[in-house]
Amino acid sequence: MSNFRLIFSRSETSLKQKKGKGLTWNTYSHFNVLFFSTLMLSLTGISLVNFLFDPYDIFKYYNPIEPKLVKPEKLSHDRLFKAIDVINLQPEIIFLGSSRTKQGLNPSHPGLPQDKTIYNLGLDGSNTYELLRYLEHAIKNQPNLKKVILGIDHFMFNDFSQVKDSFSNNRLEKTYITPEDLVNSLFSQDALIASNNTRKANQKPLKDSKSLSYGNNGFYPHRNAQDGKNKWRFEYSIKQYLEFHPQYRFSEKYWNDFQEIVKLCQTNNIELIVFISPSHATQWETLREIGRWESFEKWKRKMVEITPVWDFSGYNSITTEPIKDQMTNYVDNSHYSPDVGNLVLNRILSYQTDKVPQDFGILITPENIDAHLINMRHDQSQWLQTHKNEVELVKTLKRNFDKSQKSQLK
Repeated sequence: MSNFRLIFSRSETSLKQKKGKGLTWNTYSHFNVLFFSTLMLSLTGISLVNFLFDPYDIFKYYNPIEPKLVKPEKLSHDRLFKAIDVINLQPEIIFLGSSRTKQGLNPSHPGLPQDKTIYNLGLDGSNTYELLRYLEHAIKNQPNLKKVILGIDHFMFNDFSQVKDSFSNNRLEKTYITPEDLVNSLFSQDALIASNNTRKANQKPLKDSKSLSYGNNGFYPHRNAQDGKNKWRFEYSIKQYLEFHPQYRFSEKYWNDFQEIVKLCQTNNIELIVFISPSHATQWETLREIGRWESFEKWKRKMVEITPVWDFSGYNSITTEPIKDQMTNYVDNSHYSPDVGNLVLNRILSYQTDKVPQDFGILITPENIDAHLINMRHDQSQWLQTHKNEVELVKTLKRNFDKSQKSQLK
């Protein structure tokens, strides 16, 4: 008690001294009002800037200014803006998959019904767990979802393929923007930096009017596919594959997530079409070089036990395009062009199939999987003999990778 009296006595003495110097309670009150008013004005200004520039393109349904702006920041925030697009658009047909689907499949394809809302829900580097959650999100917002076209890749089932940092379970299966996403998109420093980047991008003259609608239906084709850098991108992409995917361990969890996708579509009477992405032949050669070819074949066998699968992988007239500075079918060894994506959709939708090469795309089932895998091995051996430059490219990159790994261990 004596300590309390001492503190109180000192506080009272200090207050009297300050009052003697001209400071009053009224002075403190004015300071607080000024401080909090300035703070509120700053926050209001920041939120207004971020709302009007809307760098992640999530307020476009309420913002009269932003449709006139190019949004380059969307490209690296697909898990955010696509979740909110699904809430607002409530698509009846969706594409699911990795960046290969995101860059390759156009929702405006004429083989799809024009009276339906169609959306490309492909996500960069996604695994099957993320795809399952976004499918559940789509069904929550559109109970009458009619069709799912799912592009699958071998790496999606890799136990080392982790959920990306930008993924948030909290925003999924909601019919509104979560408070967390709202605050981060309006008040965060990252959003303010993104708004400034958006401002700078819009100071440059537009090369074409399509830039304004780029990604509005979730479709994000590579913007610089004809820049003459294909060879460089092939080498870079193969190096990345060698770095991230040599330690492949099949994930039972991701396999169960894929099975849940199939069951969820069956339960909700949703037509599910599954296809294996048509990456370039050097992708499959890289897979063979790191000793994962048998794992690749085993994966396909497991897939067809669950559902029929359209297989566009392997060695055919599309995937064996010679590597040049400028290419028709590919941006790099992993990502195919929208023209190839149109052929994929033609095949699986039975639309103008006469325009699709006969060797491009086969529906694999338990009845034909053995013959199919034998044929692919035969095609592989032929490709190894006829495409020496591409084979040597992969071998060289693999040798360099092995050397760097050994040097790091020393």
